[in-house]
Amino acid sequence: MEAVLQEARVDQAGFTDRVNRVSKVFRRVLGCWHRHMSLPFTRGNETYRTCLDCGARRRFDLEQWRMVGAFYRPENRSGGRGHR
Repeated sequence: MEAVLQEARVDQAGFTDRVNRVSKVFRRVLGCWHRHMSLPFTRGNETYRTCLDCGARRRFDLEQWRMVGAFYRPENRSGGRGHR
């Protein structure tokens, strides 16, 4: 009986691994769908939401209370230096 249960656990783990690999391939091919967005916040004179998965940003209109425009990547403001 224990051998059957152990084999079932191995099969389930193998299935989970295959699903995770397929999911990664789809993400690489199709890109991020930006489903997990932060709450809107304002920094300076810019209000935006950020994708919690990939870091892409999208402008947010506070008057209409909705995202507007295309997604964009924030500029690297560190001057090209690595973070120490």
